[in-house]
Amino acid sequence: MSEEKINITIKIAERTYPLLVLPVDEPRVRSAVEQVNSTLKDLMSKYDGRDMQDYMAMYVLLMMSQQMNGTGGPDTLLLNEQLKVLDSALEKLLR
Repeated sequence: MSEEKINITIKIAERTYPLLVLPVDEPRVRSAVEQVNSTLKDLMSKYDGRDMQDYMAMYVLLMMSQQMNGTGGPDTLLLNEQLKVLDSALEKLLR
């Protein structure tokens, strides 16, 4: 019997998003959201006057370049989860 997915609500950059996740994945997703928001906050303080889409693009570029260089970026599973969350957020932003 497969595990039932649960509804959770996450908040990225002051926008909320409903997600369906497996209970076992919830802590990892929430951790990814915390890291995304923390990094976005850092980017916003360093690069004032941009819009949120710019900050999200900067974040994706930062995470991918760290991953490709092997310079202490998040492990692949966490990165994949973060990219899924960001992809969902960007899709909704662009609508």
